[in-house]
Amino acid sequence: MSQGADVVVVVEGLAELFRAAAEAGAEVLEERQRMRTADGQTHEVEAVLRDGAAEVGVRVDARTKQVVLVPRDCQAGPGQALAGRVVQRYAYSRVLQELKQKGYQVAREEKQRDGSVKLVFQRWR
Repeated sequence: MSQGADVVVVVEGLAELFRAAAEAGAEVLEERQRMRTADGQTHEVEAVLRDGAAEVGVRVDARTKQVVLVPRDCQAGPGQALAGRVVQRYAYSRVLQELKQKGYQVAREEKQRDGSVKLVFQRWR
């Protein structure tokens, strides 16, 4: 029995998510379509993000306005990795944007061995 899980992102607009996807190295195909995943399920998606062999569908929940990233290969590898990179890039840009609006500046940025990014902010009064 196979089991899948989706990565859920709350976004205020698809434009920022698509910009984060481009920064993560993905091509954005903005065409509403049906996408079939490796487990045989079909998903209605707003767009498809493609990075080499990996593809991720972008689905917007009409009720909650949450964006769900659906890797074509389910949990097999490259699609899930691409979804993770896009989410990380989106979170990174949102954190920078929000803290800069509150008067903070980036004091230090360190990329960790596991691929995560450590940010240190400062604010002078």
